[in-house]
Amino acid sequence: MKKYIIPIVLFISMALIVPSCDIVEEPYLVPAGNAGPGPGETVRKVLLEDYTGHKCPNCPEAAALAADLKTSYGEQLILLTVHAGYYSTPDASGDFTDDLRTGEGTEMHDYFAFYAYPAGMVNRTEYQGQRVLFKDDWEAAIDAVVTVPAQAEIVLTGTYNSVNRTLTCKAETTFLEDLSGTYNICMFIVESGIVSPQKNEQEVVLDYVHNHVLRASMNGTWGEAVGADGAAVKDEVQENEYNYVFPSAWVPGNCGVIAFVYNADTKEIVQAEELDLD
Repeated sequence: MKKYIIPIVLFISMALIVPSCDIVEEPYLVPAGNAGPGPGETVRKVLLEDYTGHKCPNCPEAAALAADLKTSYGEQLILLTVHAGYYSTPDASGDFTDDLRTGEGTEMHDYFAFYAYPAGMVNRTEYQGQRVLFKDDWEAAIDAVVTVPAQAEIVLTGTYNSVNRTLTCKAETTFLEDLSGTYNICMFIVESGIVSPQKNEQEVVLDYVHNHVLRASMNGTWGEAVGADGAAVKDEVQENEYNYVFPSAWVPGNCGVIAFVYNADTKEIVQAEELDLD
């Protein structure tokens, strides 16, 4: 697998009156050596969705695999952990009282017909005839799409206001070629560093750390049209901007935004991007 040196594209602006921070993320990689894309060239970023639950004994192994894949692919792989399904339900008392489910996650889980765990999707594309994949197929499915030339780029800009706990995030999408069909953009808020019990094959780990957890969508389960009408026209910059007020339980410094653009009919993702708020 190709290794890349990742440049930090980060602009922080601290207002004197209203505490806030501006963050910008662009889909560029600078390769080490002569292999891979040229400096500043847009690359395809791949979204791995891991559907899990705190009572799933095999799910920590899948989370560890996803972390290893992230190390291997670097910024070209984006991780999203979705708590949904029968293993994710909370109990009234005991170790599993926390509820990490979301309405959006449950709707996606049911739409894509997850039936066993851990399982996930890679860019919501089919690999060997299947869209929902068990963990042993994740790496091969990523390999099949990660080197495909990018068809779009997404630039994310975020401002978090610590006084009213409001995140404002703008996505600028530019298609790199004309594409048929219509395209939606989803903007999900995720949180890492959530300490909550998790079952594994031997025991319940009381201080388990859950990362990349879907917390909410800024624009609905299936997002909204890219720009005005979802048309994929080469070189046109299309903007989508949303606000979201964080609940008091969330830690803003552990949160981020994952945005992805997908074909509204096939559900296949053509580009993804992430923005950390720390």
